[in-house]
Amino acid sequence: MLVSTIVLMVAAVLSSIISSFFPHFSINYISIFVGLIIGLVPFLNGRILPFHTEVFMYIVAPLIYFEGQSTRINLIGKRLRQILETAVLLVIVGTVFAGFSVSLLGIPLALAFLMGALSTPTDATATESVSEGLIVPERQENILKMESLFNDASGIILVTAMALWVKNGQFNYQQTFFDFLRSAGGGIIIGIMAALVMISFRQFLGRINHNAYNAQILLFVSTPFFIYFIAEELKVSGIIAVVCAGLMQNSESIRSRFITPRQFHNGLVLLRLLRELLNNTIFVILGLLVVRIIRDDLIIGNTNSQWIVIGILLYITNLFVRYFYGLLSKMGNKGSIIFALGGVHGAVTLALVYMIIDNVSSAQFDMIVLAEMLVIILSMGVPSIVFRFILDHDMSSKEAGKQIQRLRQEMVKEGLRAVGKIYLPENIRESVVYDLRDQKSANSFADFWHQWAKASRYPEFNEQEKELEQRALLWAFRAERQYLDMVSQKENRRDYLFELYNEILLAESILLDTENEY
Repeated sequence: MLVSTIVLMVAAVLSSIISSFFPHFSINYISIFVGLIIGLVPFLNGRILPFHTEVFMYIVAPLIYFEGQSTRINLIGKRLRQILETAVLLVIVGTVFAGFSVSLLGIPLALAFLMGALSTPTDATATESVSEGLIVPERQENILKMESLFNDASGIILVTAMALWVKNGQFNYQQTFFDFLRSAGGGIIIGIMAALVMISFRQFLGRINHNAYNAQILLFVSTPFFIYFIAEELKVSGIIAVVCAGLMQNSESIRSRFITPRQFHNGLVLLRLLRELLNNTIFVILGLLVVRIIRDDLIIGNTNSQWIVIGILLYITNLFVRYFYGLLSKMGNKGSIIFALGGVHGAVTLALVYMIIDNVSSAQFDMIVLAEMLVIILSMGVPSIVFRFILDHDMSSKEAGKQIQRLRQEMVKEGLRAVGKIYLPENIRESVVYDLRDQKSANSFADFWHQWAKASRYPEFNEQEKELEQRALLWAFRAERQYLDMVSQKENRRDYLFELYNEILLAESILLDTENEY
């Protein structure tokens, strides 16, 4: 288990590294490609154990929690009708239409409805990846985000009911309805109660002990796992529970940013890191599973190419259902197309597939996995192309990078100019200039090793020299901030300025950190 986790984590990190060199490609596609490579290399493939639904759900739970944590809770009341329509009604209608469509291919009705239910949950993170660098209309963006937060729970309940239909040969309508009420209602109660307890404890701890920020961050990271575990043990929806807890966490964050600013900042950094790591891991697993199942299919002959037709049919049916819902909701033709294509599938769909492994035969399971994987890939690939033609383009990451680099060059020039006007001993001036040039990556590989050799060979600065170096750098950083303030009055580039301004403030924080041993 440990080796499998390490291999997947390394693959997820590798995906991020590769993605930094190819900003025009979604990191999800790169993660799938890395997973395909791992699956094709016997040595690496053999190091990863078979997957179970618990593995996926404990990856999905924190992702959904973090998504809820970035959503204002007051939006729920304003959009309650739309949430109920998209998270419940649209899921049911999509399942019915997709189920009957697939049954026309000769698939038993119960199995067809099961595959239809599996193709309903959407993924907000995957949606963001296909619209990167594009401007999604605010209305569609908000509806898609709310839908993806809440339709997972209804999807899980519906999939469970359909799986029992396949296994037992009958569908219990009454039981499904009451299970939904119990699971969703219980999840809401558990999520709210657990969030209130965790928030109260964190707030109390933060007010009596300002030095416990590391414990606070660990508590924050462990919260979604803890809440999901408790909810599932009580036989209610763990997904709904972590969504509700995440929404309540958002309000806590807004009103407690400055109790311990370092904790708040480190929490944001860690949140972004974990979201990317977990999301990459899901899509690495997706690529790996494609190779494993297709390889087994070729060797054993468990399935046939029918899964391709089923996958395409499931995707097209869901697309039309979503499109007509958009029209009925008065989104207009273009808005309805955006909403339909924006229903991207991802981690939850893959996790749900592994929930039904004990309810279907081996051949049926392989066919379902391949069909649902094709749905996921189509739901990512089609909007990635179509959105480029129907959505307005935001400034590309390449263009934004050029603007940031231009401002950074000018900013550092101001810092160097300020240092040049004050007296400094030559050894301190050399150190300060090197650090400032490092802000714009102007130091060469040889420069680094030269400085490394000096740092290794000679003793560090004495206290007086350290203070002089610190003052010189702070003087330079002040000049850089003044330059950015001046630019902000002339250019409407707040995103760039925020990123650069934040870099300077972080540099000053490092410089003033009395516990910094380096």
